[in-house]
Amino acid sequence: MNTYIQQLLELLEEAENKAVKDGNHEIEMESHFAEEFLQGKPEKISSVVGIDKFNFPSTDKLSDSQVSILLQAIEKLLLSYNWEFMFPENVTDTVKYEFIVDHWSSKHVFCQQGIVQIETCKFDENKCPFPGHCNVCQSFKSDTDCDHHLNKGQIDFNNLIPSYSEEEEDASLREEIERVKTKMKEPRADHFITGIHNYCDGRCKSCSFTDKCSSYALNSELDNIQQNDQKECEKQLKVIFKATTEILEEELTRQGINIDDAISEMDDLDFTPSPKHDLEKQAESYAEKVKRWLESNQMELESRIVTNTNSDIEKDTETITWFQLFIPAKVNRAVNGMTIKNQNDCEHYDAKGSAKIALIAIDECVSAWENIMNHIPNKEDSILNLLRHLSKLRTELEKFIPDARAFVRPGFDE
Repeated sequence: MNTYIQQLLELLEEAENKAVKDGNHEIEMESHFAEEFLQGKPEKISSVVGIDKFNFPSTDKLSDSQVSILLQAIEKLLLSYNWEFMFPENVTDTVKYEFIVDHWSSKHVFCQQGIVQIETCKFDENKCPFPGHCNVCQSFKSDTDCDHHLNKGQIDFNNLIPSYSEEEEDASLREEIERVKTKMKEPRADHFITGIHNYCDGRCKSCSFTDKCSSYALNSELDNIQQNDQKECEKQLKVIFKATTEILEEELTRQGINIDDAISEMDDLDFTPSPKHDLEKQAESYAEKVKRWLESNQMELESRIVTNTNSDIEKDTETITWFQLFIPAKVNRAVNGMTIKNQNDCEHYDAKGSAKIALIAIDECVSAWENIMNHIPNKEDSILNLLRHLSKLRTELEKFIPDARAFVRPGFDE
């Protein structure tokens, strides 16, 4: 078998060298590869590279090291023809090898430039091609597992806080701190709508309420941080940190709470995270699916955007990308507001508002996915499965907080 493996590796290398030689010419037009991809005729991998499927031994006749060596050579050959199978993380070399060999006769467009991503998954939990090797379609964690990296206590925020010492403060720095504190307190100003920023979609550029949003005003004030040099940026971060700290201390003092006692009490609290709610896991799983789908269909989307095949594709893709992490964040806030101990009216109010904007985001994503599916019918299977996931999440969120849709968002629904 070792002799045959060596011969097969030489055959793969020969096919790779042929691809490099045949494709060794420049194409300057960016739109050329897009047109080539969209107008090209799909061909069998075996026919293009000149190697038939029967040449590849089954994995039961190979050692793990032989599988890995062959897989590396096969993937290198495919890349020379600008093809790449998009596998989820944690898929073993054996599974990858078997999958590629099984799909060696599948048809794909061959382009001289630009990588053509080949889908390996349709995001159907019931027909998973990688059972036991991928959790993209599954809930991230079981009901008893709290070890998710986003859970409280897993991130050391102290390392993110800029250092600050009283010795560094001078008159100009104190003036800047007071200015930022004033700006942070401005939500009480009459021309701002209280809480409007908590239940918006975050798209400030298209929002008609920016002049009434204290969050937008503060962010605009601080935007110049990115325009300055590194030293000035560090100074501004220290100003923001100091201003925030002083506001918190002032509020605690006003309520008769000793800051040192409060910190000591917090240190003694048990921050063991609670198990994630099923809605949170569904929302996070959707975000992971979107990441995988976009990676697997990058060429398809970019080609249609570049050639202006349909102007809505770019807008729909932007919508899906924008809400990819937004939905899990708002679902998390909604769930926590309804399930934490010692709930109060304020937390229920915020939970309903968070659920409503999450539902609005889901609605927009459903519409965007439907539009993309109509313009790219060959992706119908995977998109339908994503739509089913979103539809289930939407239905269960509406059931969990029945009056979320009726929530009146400050400014937007008044």
